[in-house]
Amino acid sequence: MKSLLLKYILPFIASVLVGYFLYCSFIQTDLVRKEVKMELILDADQASDVQFFMEDNKQFKVENMRSMKIDAPAKNIRLLYEIPFVYNPGRIRLDPGLTRGKWLVKKLVFKGLAGDISYSPEELYEKFKPENDIKTFQLIPGEGLLVESNGHDPFIISKFSYAPFFIFLNTKPRIYYFPLLLSLSLAFFVFYFLNKRLGAFVDKEITTDHYFVILFLGLLTLPLIWKSFFPQTANSGENRSLQEKPVFSISEIVKYPKRFNSYFEDNFGFRKELSTLNSYYKLKLFNASSKPELVAVGKNSWLFSTDQSVVGDYQNRKLFSLGELQTIQYNLEEAYDWYKARGIHFFVMIMPVKSNIYPEYLPDMIKREKDSSKLQQLAGFMEKNSHVKIIDASLDLINAKPAAEVYYQHDIHMNFQGGFIAYKRLMKAINEVNPDLKAVPESDYEKVLKHIHNADLSRQLSLEHVLLNDEWHLEKKKEVAYETVDPPVYETASILQPTVRTQIKNSKLPKAVVYRDSFFNLIMPYFSENFSDCIYIWSKEMSVEVIDKETPGYVVYEFLESGIDKLLEDNPSGIRKK
Repeated sequence: MKSLLLKYILPFIASVLVGYFLYCSFIQTDLVRKEVKMELILDADQASDVQFFMEDNKQFKVENMRSMKIDAPAKNIRLLYEIPFVYNPGRIRLDPGLTRGKWLVKKLVFKGLAGDISYSPEELYEKFKPENDIKTFQLIPGEGLLVESNGHDPFIISKFSYAPFFIFLNTKPRIYYFPLLLSLSLAFFVFYFLNKRLGAFVDKEITTDHYFVILFLGLLTLPLIWKSFFPQTANSGENRSLQEKPVFSISEIVKYPKRFNSYFEDNFGFRKELSTLNSYYKLKLFNASSKPELVAVGKNSWLFSTDQSVVGDYQNRKLFSLGELQTIQYNLEEAYDWYKARGIHFFVMIMPVKSNIYPEYLPDMIKREKDSSKLQQLAGFMEKNSHVKIIDASLDLINAKPAAEVYYQHDIHMNFQGGFIAYKRLMKAINEVNPDLKAVPESDYEKVLKHIHNADLSRQLSLEHVLLNDEWHLEKKKEVAYETVDPPVYETASILQPTVRTQIKNSKLPKAVVYRDSFFNLIMPYFSENFSDCIYIWSKEMSVEVIDKETPGYVVYEFLESGIDKLLEDNPSGIRKK
């Protein structure tokens, strides 16, 4: 039995595992085609960012956009785009970006796993149509399709849908024969090698030391084996996409080890469990964060985001210059006047970050350099110098703190009670232009305490099931007046998350459009009570198409304080003064 185990069973198991892992590895290299991609061949007269959008459920969303940079004018540029997976693929859209200039498109190819679909310039001319700021869309025989931009938002859209191509392009070969033969050859070599080497131990006594070595090797390989047979289907709760397995390419062999290391660190077996264990003991023993670059642990176990892409300049290190304040004033007044000319009331609402409402819970290592934030500075400046006011609920939220918490302990967001306070501040501004629109009284709601684990900061530390939020919900005592209905579809609006639409049937209340982020989720249940038709668009960009299609009476532009610098950018081309 010992001879059978050492000479045949163990070598066979080892060779099968080696062959399996090698085959899985080989089919991830450039020996086979792994991903469906789109290749665009063109000449460019200038540097630019050429963007590719895949329509999803009749909407062009930013998350389904891929961009390739052209650094300088050049001929026969090959741009290779990954085609994003969407559930309801539709048309494709090509944007020259914000650049004015000329591009000569020579070929477009969908590169499938087993075959390609190509379009010549003549076919592109027939099957695409120009939109917005396209000055020239002309077929030049023998050369290509000339696309010339002269505005802020040029693009061309296909007349066909990508959906019929999906199955053909994504069909994989059942077996990749060359990787299979290579893997079998190496597996046979492993079997032969171990058969000879382990055969030498047949007549030797196996001691406890041997068992410990085998156990140690098993523990080392267990995460890899677990990952291979039970791969992660979620992103471990982190607010980011985990690294995908890189495709091996000879041309990028120097970068491959680093990319593979990043992929393995994100995806090895038991990563989630080990991350939770690590975070739990750091929190309990040292009141410290396992990911200080993303989350800081404050006093009383309050969590704060330290990711500047989320919270911006939360330490108030830099305020606006006078010139920047005047630029923002011009942009907001330009937008305000554009809406006013169409009979629309326009409101700008900026939500404060958590650290400016609860600075007393910040850890001692985080020092705020200035007491005033950019939001406070801008709101004060606009109050003194402009007819456009910034709606800022900061003071209302701070004043409400002695009675109840208004932000989640383990999340970046305010809770529903904080949302109601922000809602009242917004409705106060709206009431000044329409006395008939008043906030729903708080007496119509009752407070309900719920314990939830859906908190973004604790989730980043893999502690969402350890650190629970005590969440105060305000639930209406009687049935809400509105209902959620199917949202509208827009062709040009940059939408980050699905649009939400609420309506009150047979109501004479006005109509509203809200450009918003996740913070408005906490206001939406209350705000929908005040409008017969309310469209909530998760977007950083105002859209002329939305306003022309919906013709609302009220527009709210809401975003988080961390994105306040966006107000320095020009308004969309349709809103800018000529």
